[in-house]
Amino acid sequence: LPVRSDPTRRPSPRRLRRVADQWLPVGNSRLLAKIVVLRHGGHQQPVITRGSKHLRFRFLSTKTNSTQLGEGKGEALLASLNEVWAEVVDYECHPFEIHIMRDGRVERYRPDAVRQLADGTIELIEVKRTPDDLADAEYREKLAIVAEICRLCGWVFRTMYLQDIMGPRPAGNPRALSERVRNVDALFGRRSMELDRHENRVAGQAIGRGEAVAWGDLRDRLAPTDSLQGDAVIERLLAGGMLAADLDLRFCPDTVLRPRRPFAGISRIRL
Repeated sequence: LPVRSDPTRRPSPRRLRRVADQWLPVGNSRLLAKIVVLRHGGHQQPVITRGSKHLRFRFLSTKTNSTQLGEGKGEALLASLNEVWAEVVDYECHPFEIHIMRDGRVERYRPDAVRQLADGTIELIEVKRTPDDLADAEYREKLAIVAEICRLCGWVFRTMYLQDIMGPRPAGNPRALSERVRNVDALFGRRSMELDRHENRVAGQAIGRGEAVAWGDLRDRLAPTDSLQGDAVIERLLAGGMLAADLDLRFCPDTVLRPRRPFAGISRIRL
């Protein structure tokens, strides 16, 4: 993307605030851009616009307690990754619309997703299949302006291609599913699994110690006589953000599991 950063203007989260006069126009000296929050997921202002040939998805998120919906394979994979990846503490698909001023006219931009990471970083994400999808110079210029607006607010603007979301594929077999896709799919299916009293107690003890543990060791403690049940419980803990593991590696008894404390901060993407 073109670089439109002004080094004399430092980023500050304080730039993001509610404007008392709701009719203050974009382009006013007090207003760099306007964010219009959609009534969740575009139900009031639909985001689904590309026809029936494009993949559409909708699911109830256990992480955000809201319905996530969108279109396209890349968006669907990203939503699933955000749902189960422990590094993401909050996210939303098609969260809002940004109004910007360009060449004397107001233009609208709808990001594909926004997410907050465990370290506090907020990422505004545009999903594309390949770099060829950014061939249009006018569109790149528009995204460059959005990226500068994000920088000024202390956010990070990212263009994520399908390969970035899917992760590295097996060497020598570019058509095979990546380990990340396989792992995310497995964890996504365990999001709503309920644990019994014994499983909750053992899991709580492991997380409370705060020490890394091997998958096989924890599995044996969770279900000494049923390894498949033990695997399922660990997948549920990973999907719920109570444990973390490298999603780009195949899960096995030697996989290192790192306990995670529940996120207790403030979500800064809920405007």
